[in-house]
Amino acid sequence: METKNQYVPRVNQIDAISLNKDITRMIRENLLENIQAISPILYLKIQPELDLLIQSAIWFGSVGKRCSTFGQQLLVLAYDSERLTISRLVLHFCLTVLPSYIKKLEERRLSHRVEWLSKAIEYGENAALVLSVLNFFRFLKTGRKPTLIDFLLGLDYISLRHNQRRDIGYKYLTRELLWGGFMEILGLVLPIINFRKLQRVARNLFFFKKSEALDEAGNFLRPANRKPKLTPTTTCVYCGQRPTLPHYMGCEHIYCYYCLSANISTDSKFCCTACDSPVSANGIEPL
Repeated sequence: METKNQYVPRVNQIDAISLNKDITRMIRENLLENIQAISPILYLKIQPELDLLIQSAIWFGSVGKRCSTFGQQLLVLAYDSERLTISRLVLHFCLTVLPSYIKKLEERRLSHRVEWLSKAIEYGENAALVLSVLNFFRFLKTGRKPTLIDFLLGLDYISLRHNQRRDIGYKYLTRELLWGGFMEILGLVLPIINFRKLQRVARNLFFFKKSEALDEAGNFLRPANRKPKLTPTTTCVYCGQRPTLPHYMGCEHIYCYYCLSANISTDSKFCCTACDSPVSANGIEPL
């Protein structure tokens, strides 16, 4: 005769609840999104009933059929079938599925909200929240009946592994820790790297300026300093947006003041990104 493993670690029970919530949410959201895409008007009219139908199908496909939620099935757990009688199954369905339907029905369908019903729903939600918190502390002490519904119905989790220990693998955890550390390093280092300066240095190392652009002393030659014209379509050469406090650096290209001053303050040899001309002797000037 098979012996049932009555001991289920607390972490397994909490994991089963979290997994069941995530699975239910994914199934529900995917189905509702598809129905909404097919007929938005019909979706708005019968959304509470659709939600009730989906939640009922999920419940009947899990607890009603196999005496375990989808989260429990993934962790090889189940409710004790000897305790899960027909009457308890009915109560479990009513306490799990119907409250959310009644709340949505009261919010969406009633043309004028009934004051006593709204107050009753509000008080019921607050009472359930307080009792759930108290039950969670009781669960941490006893390790049994993790949810309020399980406590009210006297339902216990059992393990179908037959006293096998829970296997814990650290490969995934180690990989996540390494990847998280790498992302933190990137987030710290990337903002302080001046890529424009690196681009300018690399261009000077691997490419040569045109011979007519240099004088005998090796200085850059350019036409006489002409003040550029600001037109309604002018954009900052650096950020591509409408110039804020437009300035120029001696060439015919316009920058935002903050774009230009920030680049010059971080790179003393900053050159125009459009024509590669350096800052004029007069420095940056406003338009």
